[in-house]
Amino acid sequence: MKNTLLLSSLFISSMVSANPLLGSWQFVEGKYATNDGYVMAKAPEITSVKLITPSHFSYITQKQGNFHYAGGGKYVLQDQQFIETFSYGNVPSLLGKTMAFDYKLEGDLWHHTLYENGKLVEAEIWQRIK
Repeated sequence: MKNTLLLSSLFISSMVSANPLLGSWQFVEGKYATNDGYVMAKAPEITSVKLITPSHFSYITQKQGNFHYAGGGKYVLQDQQFIETFSYGNVPSLLGKTMAFDYKLEGDLWHHTLYENGKLVEAEIWQRIK
């Protein structure tokens, strides 16, 4: 029994350490495609916290102190991509949608970008909350 617990604990801790995105993140800035080009968003006008567990993500966003967006669902990490599938939230067009973001970490900053048909759709920077 002790060996089984030890092996299980080692397996779980290796899974956790293999996922560098686990934890809490706060929004720094973003660039988003529109029909007319791009719009930029930055903290503190936009505040958002994203939580990453071993299997799920969730976020809540405020704009100038008022509720703006919330959502989440399951995700997987694969080939330097954060692939998220929305299961819940207040943006109906996202429900059931799967998006594959390229990501990279630079210190405590998480950069992620989404391209569709070769065009940048979204680029965000998040900072790890300590």
